[in-house]
Amino acid sequence: SQLEQRQEYRINNQLTVIIELDSSADGEPTLVVSNSLDISANGLRAIAPQAVPTNNILRCCIRESHSDRQFLLVAEVKWCQPYGHAGDYIIGLSLFDSEGTDIVMWKEFIAQSVTGTH
Repeated sequence: SQLEQRQEYRINNQLTVIIELDSSADGEPTLVVSNSLDISANGLRAIAPQAVPTNNILRCCIRESHSDRQFLLVAEVKWCQPYGHAGDYIIGLSLFDSEGTDIVMWKEFIAQSVTGTH
């Protein structure tokens, strides 16, 4: 598949990905809690309980389940498609090198994860 042909290393750490959708009318953002399927330095795929609009640039918080580490990142939703039979969706997120986010820490985390698996 195309995903397998990507050069960048993908890791199967189970992370919680909290995606912040645009604020609704009352000003409260909608939080979609999803689970990462695989992750890389520049993006990730996640399983979400609802569809997420594509071509949107959103804030997201990625949390490691077995520690208190979390990364605040900015991502673009590249695609979203139904997944499985439980009404879930699989989403593709592309991460931005944005000032004021944890992207540098994230890339270090990915690098440590890659070296730690061999």
